[in-house]
Amino acid sequence: MKENRGYAKFEEWVWKDFDGKKKVSFDDFVTTHPDCFFIIGTDSQNHKKRQQCVFTSVLIAYKMGRGGSVIMHRDRVPVMNALRQRLLMEAMRSLEVAWYLNTKIDDKDIIQIHLDVNSNLKWKSAQYKEELVGLIVGQGFTNVRIKPDAFGASKCADRKCK
Repeated sequence: MKENRGYAKFEEWVWKDFDGKKKVSFDDFVTTHPDCFFIIGTDSQNHKKRQQCVFTSVLIAYKMGRGGSVIMHRDRVPVMNALRQRLLMEAMRSLEVAWYLNTKIDDKDIIQIHLDVNSNLKWKSAQYKEELVGLIVGQGFTNVRIKPDAFGASKCADRKCK
């Protein structure tokens, strides 16, 4: 059931493999990837013809030199025309993943959050960079990346929003 925040409680999220075909247990995914670095990213895209906005959050279990495994959660909400609102929703969804992941692993240093925000003022999202990074850091997750280093959001999650 969706709450006032615009999306379902984290415990109700359905996680799937990156192909989107097979359901995956979030807890099992985390425990079967010991000694991994976890990357979280969320992206969204409005589909005005369908009058909906697709949000995709990914969790990447990455092991240096060995690659990574990815699971994702996708859902749809009504179109969100305000860029700031969409970017804040992306950041909040990534925080939801980080908060829950942090209950499964003790070390926040192995959790990295990727934000789909640009540092180049040529792009509209750049005006929200400090606000979004501050939101994440204010919750104790100091390992934050923005474009061009935020591949979790700008590549992995983006690929599944279309």
